[in-house]
Amino acid sequence: MQFREFLAVVWKRRLVVTLLFVVCVGLASAFAFSQPKRYESTATIAFTPSPRQGQNYLPSDNLSALLSTYATIATSERVERAAELLYGGPLPGEVSTSTAAGSGILDIIAKDTSPEGAAETATATARAFIASLDDNDLLVASIVNEPAPSSTPLQPRPPLIITLAAVLAAIAAVLLALLLETFRATIDSSRDLAEVTETPVIGRIERSRALHRGRTTIVWEDPRLDRLQEEFRALRTNIELLLDEKASIIQVTSAEQGQGKSTVVANLGIAFSQLGIPTVIVDADLRRPRQHDVFGVANEVGVSTLLLVSDTDPAEVLQETDYEGLSVLPSGPALPNATEMLHVRFRHVIRELQASGALVLIDSPPVLPVSDARLIAPHVDGTLFVIAAHRTRASTVGAALEKLRFANGRVIGTVLNFTDDDEPGDAGYASTRAASGPVYAP
Repeated sequence: MQFREFLAVVWKRRLVVTLLFVVCVGLASAFAFSQPKRYESTATIAFTPSPRQGQNYLPSDNLSALLSTYATIATSERVERAAELLYGGPLPGEVSTSTAAGSGILDIIAKDTSPEGAAETATATARAFIASLDDNDLLVASIVNEPAPSSTPLQPRPPLIITLAAVLAAIAAVLLALLLETFRATIDSSRDLAEVTETPVIGRIERSRALHRGRTTIVWEDPRLDRLQEEFRALRTNIELLLDEKASIIQVTSAEQGQGKSTVVANLGIAFSQLGIPTVIVDADLRRPRQHDVFGVANEVGVSTLLLVSDTDPAEVLQETDYEGLSVLPSGPALPNATEMLHVRFRHVIRELQASGALVLIDSPPVLPVSDARLIAPHVDGTLFVIAAHRTRASTVGAALEKLRFANGRVIGTVLNFTDDDEPGDAGYASTRAASGPVYAP
């Protein structure tokens, strides 16, 4: 992964990164400031050879062994009881020792929640320890550094704790972002889609409350949705650039349900009819038909009628809409064997519709749940693939496009639906300028 891609992943998951960082630093701060303060005080004891032995030098090995023994004695129960007698009660702090090999120095370290308690504990312990060595003929112990109350607590250290927590939180947040990108990678932008397929993005439909109500919505009837209307006009223009000027049959599908393909079909059909282009919307989603509800037409006859009755003229079941030049061929009554009927008869329906000279937009089922879309794909002039941003996994898109390619479908472009409004430009329009011939999904 290049550094630029790394930054893109972090920016994409910036909310998760920021939330985890703030929570970790906040918890560390609360911990640091809630802990009781602990102070430390040290009594430094120096050992010199005893004049009773008549020598001023003691080998370092012997000195190190003696210091280790003295360090153990200083923390023994006998010295502790003697220190309590000197102090006049239980010692307030805890005692530990520290030595440096060959130095002849022993540090008696006391820790307590108050600086005075730490100093008094170190003083009493040091004096009790020295008193316990009165009968020693090898070394003479003396306090060279008297314990003193410290004004700075040893623990906790809020700046250190918070800084360390901030560093670890930043690392953890970045790792989490990379993990989410790996295991929960969804298509969120044109850049994400470009990593999955070379098929151009020829349309971006912005996220809008009007398109999140669980039903297919006509954007042309609400003047407040002028931005969405312009996005459908841009999609219409890009399709015209990709296809020949002759009348075409375009399949509109998606990887899974809930991607917004029926909304794209309905609004795209209106967009073409506004140019005076005769347009027919065919609802070939025989399991979950939507177009008859969108345009308020009857569904007693339709595609299923043409599949069952071979000599039926499509013109007899087409229904006009309130939009001039736009007709709808609804799905018709449900069929128990929809896939088999599509496989046998739908190509003949397409030929008859093509002969009418109108632009035909086919609302087909999604690719992955059923095989209907793959049966339709080889018989159309091009397939428009709709992807719901922030919902669809990259692997799902790749699998659906691969199935369409295997079925000899020609994917002319993709439509990124429910996108954020912070992606600059219309990448789809720019990419279509170089598309002088058929564009296939890899």
